[in-house]
Amino acid sequence: MSHHRRHLGSDLGALILAGAVLLSPALAAAGGSRPDGSPEEQARERAPLIGVKIYDPVPDTQALLREWAKLGVDTVFLSTTLAESGTFVPVARRAGLRTLVITPVFYNPGYLAAHPEAYAIDGRGERARQDWVEFVCPSREDYRQQRTREALALLEKHHPDGLSLDFIRHFVFWEMMKPESRIDPLETTCFCAHCLARFEAETEVRLPPEAKASPAAAAAWLFAGHSDPWIRWRAGLITSWVREVVEGARRIAPGAWVGVHLVPWGEGDYDNGPLRVAGQDVEALGALVDYVSPMCYAHMLYREPDWVGRVVRGLAPRVRVPIIPSIEVRESYRSDELTDAFFANALRAALEPPSRGVVFWSWPALAVESSKQEILARRQ
Repeated sequence: MSHHRRHLGSDLGALILAGAVLLSPALAAAGGSRPDGSPEEQARERAPLIGVKIYDPVPDTQALLREWAKLGVDTVFLSTTLAESGTFVPVARRAGLRTLVITPVFYNPGYLAAHPEAYAIDGRGERARQDWVEFVCPSREDYRQQRTREALALLEKHHPDGLSLDFIRHFVFWEMMKPESRIDPLETTCFCAHCLARFEAETEVRLPPEAKASPAAAAAWLFAGHSDPWIRWRAGLITSWVREVVEGARRIAPGAWVGVHLVPWGEGDYDNGPLRVAGQDVEALGALVDYVSPMCYAHMLYREPDWVGRVVRGLAPRVRVPIIPSIEVRESYRSDELTDAFFANALRAALEPPSRGVVFWSWPALAVESSKQEILARRQ
């Protein structure tokens, strides 16, 4: 959720564990902090990142930047639309903000409208589509290459500080998953003929003819005796795309930060849902990127605010890069209010070590919540 404006939708280099210093990738590669930096620069490196997600243009960008300065916002996660405007990124950077472009990957309803054959297919033979969530099959090489070119073009043309990779996973409407929910393996993707052929070509598993008769037949055969190689292979589709983009980013913009939005589940959720359902191999992704941002929308997911901190602590042993959780500001998919107290507690939990900051989803919600702005301002 990484995110699209309707989505609940996602600094940073490496976390030096001894000092908990947030470094740029270039400095991390050099193996140290900035000994010759000014006290202000060193303080900024150690301070928690405070970010907001924003998707649409605003009438007065300068007024917006002044509001953010009052709240201590130092990082903006902006849409590709804002990046491609050609004006927002340079203005934000001149104001001293880090600029990370939210880059959707396999969520692409516009592409699917023109290429319906590219839908991911679940184990019942249905297209990967639920409400606004629509996913492209992640094994289609032409689409993968196109998305890589588009992501890298953002760095090359608009010079943001980095990319925030969103919808970099398999299809699941995780925003609707309550703690007691169960995700049927047949609801996972993708079992199209394209995926099955690529799976056979890249593994030692060979499906019998009867298993290729339909997505349902393929799913039944794979889950009956070959679920482990299938689950690992489909996760590899996600990891390999991230690797390609990270390598490209290092060539084009060596100092750029590249991070991923993570589904906010632990290994104990939904039968290892991050890997089995979303296809996010957390350890593999954490070894590639500069930061990870779990989308810890506690209210939406019927969790308590302290759950945000538990998500971060659960990730910490699995990744050696900064963890920057994203929290929501207002209620979504629920009728009951996300109260100031809930927000304050979620913010506190989000900033507890080993977190390296917090990202608010999203600015339009925070902009109209003056009491929550006051909560944020008081923490400075």
